[in-house]
Amino acid sequence: MKYKQNDYELLYLVEEENEDAKELLYEKYQSILKGLAKSMYDSCKQWNGVEYQDFYQEACYGFEKAIATFDESKNILFYTYATSCIRNQLSFYRRSLTRKKDTPLNCSISLYQEVEKGLEYADLLKSTQQTPYEVCERMEKENEVRKLQNNLSFQDACIFELRYNGFHYKEISQLLEIPAYRVSHALQKIKQRRFYFCG
Repeated sequence: MKYKQNDYELLYLVEEENEDAKELLYEKYQSILKGLAKSMYDSCKQWNGVEYQDFYQEACYGFEKAIATFDESKNILFYTYATSCIRNQLSFYRRSLTRKKDTPLNCSISLYQEVEKGLEYADLLKSTQQTPYEVCERMEKENEVRKLQNNLSFQDACIFELRYNGFHYKEISQLLEIPAYRVSHALQKIKQRRFYFCG
């Protein structure tokens, strides 16, 4: 597509905060942005957690920097300067992918990666009714219960297990064939221990 205005005119208009001029610049350099992002992505796509959109976004960020920092008095073409800024930004992003401190992020798995034919990780998350926070909270509670049970006598552990599963005092006393006051006493003792171990 032929553009009526050259880069310098568009850059001047961008400095004057003309959004249409900025859109024209992006449209004009779209193929360069996509091409540079694609070539860098192709060299890194075997790594886990790497997606083309991330590279394209970094290319746009580099182009944005080029627009903001271009100095016409340096006698350099905007095309050359923009391409250089985009490549630098993409190289910086690629280096950041190999840093050890970012390993957990870089080894992540895309939610849209196929687990089985027609089934993605995102589908698995949708099928669970609990949020990740709720799952963690439940697991933490189960660990507290296990920790508490390990420090109880056999009879107290049975009383606790039955009460934890919703049985009432009378039902527990009947099932374990012990007096109701013993159930009450054991549960009071367990409450005190719970605050000692888990509080």
